[in-house]
Amino acid sequence: MIKQQNTANPATDEFLAAVDISAGQRVLQVAVGDRLLDPDEVTTVSGDAAYYGDPTAAPYDRIVVTAGVAGISPHWLDQLAPGGVIYAPVAHGGMHPVLAVTKRAAGPHARPVLWGDFPPATGPLRPDALFHDPNRVLRGPASYRLPGGHLALDEDNYQDLWFFLAARDAKITRAELDDPDFDPDRGRLAKHEPAHGTAWIQTDGSITAVGEGSTTVLNLLLAQATQWDKTLDRPRFTQWQCGFQLDTLVSHPLWLPHRWQLSTPATTRFSPVEPRAHRWPSETRPAVTSPRRPRPAAAPSR
Repeated sequence: MIKQQNTANPATDEFLAAVDISAGQRVLQVAVGDRLLDPDEVTTVSGDAAYYGDPTAAPYDRIVVTAGVAGISPHWLDQLAPGGVIYAPVAHGGMHPVLAVTKRAAGPHARPVLWGDFPPATGPLRPDALFHDPNRVLRGPASYRLPGGHLALDEDNYQDLWFFLAARDAKITRAELDDPDFDPDRGRLAKHEPAHGTAWIQTDGSITAVGEGSTTVLNLLLAQATQWDKTLDRPRFTQWQCGFQLDTLVSHPLWLPHRWQLSTPATTRFSPVEPRAHRWPSETRPAVTSPRRPRPAAAPSR
């Protein structure tokens, strides 16, 4: 099922170019969102059946998902042809960049191919225990502001910074601040620490924070952004890659992104820090997954 929200997805032309479909390929469209492909040329599955795919016409050379999901259904992998690719917008730091997922001997493997966002799915493809609310609005006013000039950013490298931060830190999300001086059009990249505060870095390089311990959160965010800028020389989001881990604690198991690493020589200078995983209440849960964790006493509910 699809949760209706006013969330922009990447332009159709960009998305269609990213999914790399050729004539003669067998294609399954998991249409939990908008149907972006020609229905006469693909097999389409939608609604609650989306998690299960469609084995009747398998195997598929391409499986294309059109809504933001937490991870990859094992059924999709089972229905993927040798050499095939799953293209899915997978949660990452409050956004849903499109990942190209392939099967390897060690398990699924992914690389990001398109930055963007899609309306989030509901049901087994979007378990509450794994997701944050991408439209969080926090109360102002801001308690601390650091003016721009520390980082020179534009739209493209702001996306690169966002991807890097979310690969390092499960507390990275998308949020807004209810403050007349906060302009969400300048970016909603936030580090949210429920017990301390929240800090935003925007496209002009400024950092805004709110909360009793906001200066600590702000300094941590600035240090992480400086590492991306100075130590790693601003890697593009397409330079990352990851494996997957099967989460069997949710009602319908999902393969979740696990251990993002740079796929360039910069990897030798960067040891990824795997954030400790939690089962979060629905209003604070992170979008980045991590190693297997103990079963929670009770799952959050809507």
